[in-house]
Amino acid sequence: MAAKIFITGASGRLGNAVFQKIKAVPLVRKASGLENELIIEFADLEKTLAHADVIIHIAGKISYDMKELEESNVELTRKIVEAAPDSAKIIFAGSISVYGKNMKEIPADEETPVNPDSGYARTKYEAEKIVRKHPKHVILRVGTIYGPQFEDFPYVIRKIEEGKMRMIGNGKNRMPLVHVDDVADVFVNAIRKGQGTYVVCGESLPQEKIFGIVSNELGVEKPKPIAKTIAFWAARIAGLKARITGERLKMTLEHVRILGSDREFDCRKAKEELGFKPRPLKKGIVDMVKKYKS
Repeated sequence: MAAKIFITGASGRLGNAVFQKIKAVPLVRKASGLENELIIEFADLEKTLAHADVIIHIAGKISYDMKELEESNVELTRKIVEAAPDSAKIIFAGSISVYGKNMKEIPADEETPVNPDSGYARTKYEAEKIVRKHPKHVILRVGTIYGPQFEDFPYVIRKIEEGKMRMIGNGKNRMPLVHVDDVADVFVNAIRKGQGTYVVCGESLPQEKIFGIVSNELGVEKPKPIAKTIAFWAARIAGLKARITGERLKMTLEHVRILGSDREFDCRKAKEELGFKPRPLKKGIVDMVKKYKS
């Protein structure tokens, strides 16, 4: 008999990539048009999940509003975990943000002390602690994702093409990126493998090398450096203006901080136990630029 699998967040970018690879019942808060979707009634959630074998919990939110973060990342997770039968396996989409931008150890792995330094990171870590209380769980600390569904990287490519992108600092800092399809494969594998916490992050390359690969593929000049302090202040000012005008920023202060941070991860545990196979970052970047150009 096929396992009874439920998934939250299936209408999102990562969630939909996972949903396309498995047969699962999407749990949604309002109708979204997904096949076999089930609108969550929190009062009946325990009954809904009573016969679940696996619950893939990807739903969450990135926001500057702490109330939204608490509700979407912490309280929703609490409701899912409390309603899940002990026999069900919970696979949770965590984040490398729990390590912070100034990591306590490089490369970081599952044993590295966390250092959450944003509202999003703190709520993701709180959610982790809730999931960890469930007898059968897999927590996937996912790195910065790129792929066709993710608009951040095409935005950077366009800015490099237009000559409007800047390298934050001297460009020597290492940036970890992981392709959405490689992450989705790990969620699928975790249905039958694994227990505990795993770092799921791709190769790290220096910021200057990543921008150089993009520039070479586009045939344009590589972005010029800008001092971190200037970049941070410019992002702060842009953020304040956006709050007044209601404009949605493509490059937030958090984006700038991430671009300028030195981060690298050891994913041997995910590779050995969950079959994680991240593609070479240069190949992934070249493919993204080709898709952008076409």
